[in-house]
Amino acid sequence: MEEAGKTTPLMERVKLQTEVLLPLLRHLRAELGVEKANNLFYPVLRRMTKDWIMEIASSESKDPIENFRKTSELHLTYFEGDVDMDVLRADDERLEVNVTGCRYADFFRQLGEPELGSILTCEMDDHIAELSAPTVSLSLTDTIMKGGTHCPFRYKFSRTEDTE
Repeated sequence: MEEAGKTTPLMERVKLQTEVLLPLLRHLRAELGVEKANNLFYPVLRRMTKDWIMEIASSESKDPIENFRKTSELHLTYFEGDVDMDVLRADDERLEVNVTGCRYADFFRQLGEPELGSILTCEMDDHIAELSAPTVSLSLTDTIMKGGTHCPFRYKFSRTEDTE
C-alpha cells in the first residue's frame, strides 16, 4: 500500500511485479503450453491492473471528463520520465498524444515479453478511458511495445452520454 501523498514510480512497481510474475508465467508455459498458460494468466493480470487503476481513479467530480483528467494527471506522476511524449492537441474535445520513447517497451523487449509489458503498462490507458465511458473514448492503433514507431493515443471527449 502506498503512503498518502507518495507514489511508487511505475517502473519500480513493474520491475518488482515482473520479478515474481515472469518466472511463474514461464513455469506455467513449460507445464501447460504457451497458449494455455497465457490464456490462464493474462486475464488475471488485466484484472489486477484494472483494479489498481480503479484504486487511484478520481471520482471527485460528477463530470466524467474532469475525473478522467485528474486520473490521467495522477497516472502521469507514476511514469517519472520513463516515457517521452509530444502533446499534439489538448482541448475540450480531444487529447492527442504521441509517445515517442518508452523505457517500459525497452525493458519488456529485452525480456522477450512485450505482451506481458503491454498488459502491465500500455493497457492502463484503456482502463482509465473505460472508467470515464461513454464520455471518453480512446483510440490507440499501435504501440512501441508491439513494435510501432510511437504510441498514438487519441482521446475524444463527449459532453453527452448518448453514444448512438
